[in-house]
Amino acid sequence: MNKFYRIWFLALFVKCLLSVWLPLSNDEAYYWVWGHHLSLSYFDHPPVVGWLFWLGSFFENLGHAARLPGVILGHITILVWHYILRPFLDEKQQWLWLIFVSFSPFLGVGSLIITPDVPLMFFWSLSLLALLRCLSLRSAVWYLAFGATLGLGFCSKYMIVVFVPVALLWLAASGKWRRVQWRFVPLTLLSGILFSGPVLIWNFEHEWASFVFQLGHGLNSDKQNLMWPVEYLLAQIMILFPTVVWLALRRREPGEARFLHFFGWFPLLFFLYTSFRARVEANWPIMAHPALLSLAFLNMKSWRPFKWTIGIWAFALIAILSQVAFSWIPLDPHKLKTSEFTKYDVFLPEVAEHPDMFMGSYQMAAAVSYKLRRQFYKLKEMNRRDFYDYIPESTPKGDRFFVGAEITLPLPKWVEKEGFEVVNEKILNEEFRVLEVVRREKDPRP
Repeated sequence: MNKFYRIWFLALFVKCLLSVWLPLSNDEAYYWVWGHHLSLSYFDHPPVVGWLFWLGSFFENLGHAARLPGVILGHITILVWHYILRPFLDEKQQWLWLIFVSFSPFLGVGSLIITPDVPLMFFWSLSLLALLRCLSLRSAVWYLAFGATLGLGFCSKYMIVVFVPVALLWLAASGKWRRVQWRFVPLTLLSGILFSGPVLIWNFEHEWASFVFQLGHGLNSDKQNLMWPVEYLLAQIMILFPTVVWLALRRREPGEARFLHFFGWFPLLFFLYTSFRARVEANWPIMAHPALLSLAFLNMKSWRPFKWTIGIWAFALIAILSQVAFSWIPLDPHKLKTSEFTKYDVFLPEVAEHPDMFMGSYQMAAAVSYKLRRQFYKLKEMNRRDFYDYIPESTPKGDRFFVGAEITLPLPKWVEKEGFEVVNEKILNEEFRVLEVVRREKDPRP
């Protein structure tokens, strides 16, 4: 076993240890709930992340090992990129590149947080490898595999659709379209539709609700803000780090590696465009980062930026993990992202007293469910629509129920229409409350 694989397995071992120790975020807890309610797809996102947590459910009594299948899949993404880049790197560069990306935010500590981004980045990377193999080997098997990886990517996160225009742009601009075996392209289309089947079937059965939600969520907003593009650009520069951006912009990489520019910069530019229409989350162009990191590494002629960048990433990693463990940063912990691990703990004594309590948001319901390893549900139609609104357990069955929610969050309109009223309110803190809701007695008069 050469040095690359020894380092790869060591990094995987460290990630697995950290993932068992690190608490699940509230979003991860939500996907853990999906793993206990298997479905072809879900309203909020496609199903692969839920399937990964279903696999992890067999290990969930071992700390936070429910996320292990996702962590392993995320780490295999690095292996996929190793095969993509191997023609351009000698043996020493291969393991140095591995160290470089293993400390990066999204392929390093970020890959411990299992969200739809993890399978998206895996299948995006695998689709790129399959496309390159289609052009070099010209085998029908690779055309089938290319469609399958795109289909599974669509079952991971809808943003995989960006891959298709990026690939077409690269094929046209580079002249690689001449290598396409057009007689095999129908195989790609067929396998792509086949492996997208779970998402297509679920949406067909639910009036395409997930597609409509995601299009509105990501591409349009009632209010527009000119600061959104600025915030987006600053976030990408800080996550990638300025040295990586600067090096990735240089054109010193081998000519055959120019595809990295397309699969790195075009997704970033696409989301820059959408940021003028709606707020873009910093993780949305995550699939572009492996290509940009690889470009930066290929264009690096001095080890000084390599060492400085890894050093800063390592410092940030240690700071984040130590803050989770010891809460040492001298700021209000409620203002830090790490506070979400305990944000809803205030409800734990309440659900012990009222084991059939409903919650006011999917984050609350998921966080409480995961910590107690017992399912609690969001009250139907409370807060925005999500997975809970599609399952019967979110509707109360009796004449009395309890709801834990934010103080400012109103009950859904159906509660009053169904003859319920709030008879008691318990304030837990400045953010949260518990409501006791009872059905009004019917007026006996005719």
